[in-house]
Amino acid sequence: MPFVPMSPRRSFAVGALIAAAAAATAVLAAPAQPPAAEPPAATPPAATPPAETPPAAAAPAAAATPPGDFAVCQACHETTAGARPSLGPNLFGIGGRKAGSVPDFDYSDAMKASSVVWNADTLKAFILDPAKTIPDNKMDYPGASDETSAKAIADYLMSLKG
Repeated sequence: MPFVPMSPRRSFAVGALIAAAAAATAVLAAPAQPPAAEPPAATPPAATPPAETPPAAAAPAAAATPPGDFAVCQACHETTAGARPSLGPNLFGIGGRKAGSVPDFDYSDAMKASSVVWNADTLKAFILDPAKTIPDNKMDYPGASDETSAKAIADYLMSLKG
């Protein structure tokens, strides 16, 4: 049987699916976490109040756990602060950001020219149908299978902030 090469686009899609399947398998194969231990009982208050201390700096809120359907996104996107773009732009801090504005990523002209600012609603619409939301963008993803999945991914992306 003769060798028939795949187009670069099809090869990319196959690679993304393999990576997504590997990520999903890793998530599903992870051992269950044991239940958290009971917190210790509160100690009675001291007879004299402690000296007043200045409030500590607020720690950044932790991102939510990614939904299972996000595994396909992880094949191309980073989600940690300071990570360099990979096949797709880094999605950390996407909420409130203008589409096509991550430095050091080669966006399509359509994405750069878009007036979309990412919020839960615009992300959900884009995740459901990227080609309809920003025509001629270059993301090779057909869209989420349903609104529930798209909303879960959008909500997770909105939690990625420092």
